Amino acid sequence: MTNNYTIKYSKRKTMGLYITKNAEIEVRVPNGTPQKVVAHFVGQHQQWISTHHGAVAQQVAERENFELKFGAELLFLGGEFPLLPMEKPSFGFDGQRFYAYTQMSAEELRTSLVGIYRTLAKKVLSDIVEEMAKHMGLKPKAVKINGARTRWGSCSSAGNLNFSWYLVMAEETTIRYVVVHELAHLIEMNHSHSFWRIVEQVLPNYKVEREKLKILQKKLSVQCWE
Repeated sequence: MTNNYTIKYSKRKTMGLYITKNAEIEVRVPNGTPQKVVAHFVGQHQQWISTHHGAVAQQVAERENFELKFGAELLFLGGEFPLLPMEKPSFGFDGQRFYAYTQMSAEELRTSLVGIYRTLAKKVLSDIVEEMAKHMGLKPKAVKINGARTRWGSCSSAGNLNFSWYLVMAEETTIRYVVVHELAHLIEMNHSHSFWRIVEQVLPNYKVEREKLKILQKKLSVQCWE
C-alpha cells in the first residue's frame, strides 16, 4: 500500500485523493479525521493512485529531463526550425532557423530563446489582433505578452488583451482562434451562448483549433522553459 502521502485537514465534509502537478499524493480530509481512517481510505483506492500517479510522475520526469540544446527542433507558427550554434556572440531567429552563441551556458541559452519567442510573439500577435479587431469592428486598448503556461490569453475589463508567448508555437489559424476568442470578450465578458456565437460567426471551425491547442498544451506540459 502507498504510504507516501500528505494529509491536509480542512472544514470539508468528505475525504478526497489528489495528485499534484509535482506528482505528490494528497489526502484532503475533514478536521479531526483519525489517521487510521485516512490510511484505510488510501488503501481502498490503491488502483486509482497507481493509475493516476504513474502518469503524472512520468510527466514530472520528462519535464525535469527537458533540455534545450543545439540541434533541437523548435516550434514557431506550427513549423519546426533547427536551433543552430553561432561562433560569434549573437542570437535570434531569421525565418529559417533559431541561432545562438555556441559558448552560451544552458541557462543563458534558455533565457535567450525565451527572449526571442517573446519578441516574435509581440509582433505576430499585434499583427493578428490588428487584423481581426478591424474585421470585428473592435478596438482593444493594448496587446501584452506574458509567460502564462496554462492560459493562452485573457481580456481585462479595461480592454487590454494578454497572450502567452508560448502561443506562437501554434499554427497561425490556431493563434487566430485565440485572438478572436479574447476579442469576443470585449463584447461578452463571459462564455455564454452569445459569446460562442460571436466566435463562431468569425471562425466557424473554431472547435478544430481549440483541439489543436489541447495537443500543444500536452506537449508543452513536459517542457520547462522558464
